[in-house]
Amino acid sequence: MSVLRNIGVILFGASLIITMSGFSHAKEKVIAYTGYLPPLSINSHQKGIAVELMELVAEEADIDLDIRFTPWKRAQVLTQNTPGSLIFSMAATKERFKTYDYIAPLIYTESAFVTLDQPINTFENAVATGKVIGVHRGSQRSKILQRNGLVNLAEVSSPEQITAMLHVGRIDAWYTMSVRASYMMKKLGHNPERLIIGSPLSHGMQWLAANKDIDPELKARLSSAISKVWRDPRYWQIVDGYAK
Repeated sequence: MSVLRNIGVILFGASLIITMSGFSHAKEKVIAYTGYLPPLSINSHQKGIAVELMELVAEEADIDLDIRFTPWKRAQVLTQNTPGSLIFSMAATKERFKTYDYIAPLIYTESAFVTLDQPINTFENAVATGKVIGVHRGSQRSKILQRNGLVNLAEVSSPEQITAMLHVGRIDAWYTMSVRASYMMKKLGHNPERLIIGSPLSHGMQWLAANKDIDPELKARLSSAISKVWRDPRYWQIVDGYAK
């Protein structure tokens, strides 16, 4: 009986070690906020380019990523008030650098005038023709247009509404990411090949950023993970999957 008892003790000890080992390797849970920004961030079911890229980042960084979708302005407020949280699909501005800790660029974007007839390749051409330009309300693109002298703007809250307005002729052009215009046309059942995309006029990076108190070790892991994801063949497979 003593032998059996000793074997039982050994097996129990081994199982305890395995259990404790499992706990020691439990992934760190990190909250990441994003907005409804198709096709970068769509929703929890359809995901989006940036969402799928962040899943690759989480895999590389060995973290359990809890992605939460909210209206974009609320996502920013929540990140500012949630210690250790992340936010992604964030453009970089001087004001935001004061508020967030920027980690690394996640995806490169180009913005252009999108029309259904004649191309618009410059801001000057858009001003001279007096065309009505659709743009997302309160966005950085709206500010870019205003800085370049455009006043005939239709500022709209949702990309679905802007796409519909372009389709029926209520606006003459849409100033947006070319990938967004193609995605939205396809989503609403229209042929994206009808779109005439002008020359890229502004370029930007959509970043992964964080609450100011992010742990430096986690920040370093995430930065390294993004660098690896940029070189991962799955990166462009994801991007192209939403763009075509």
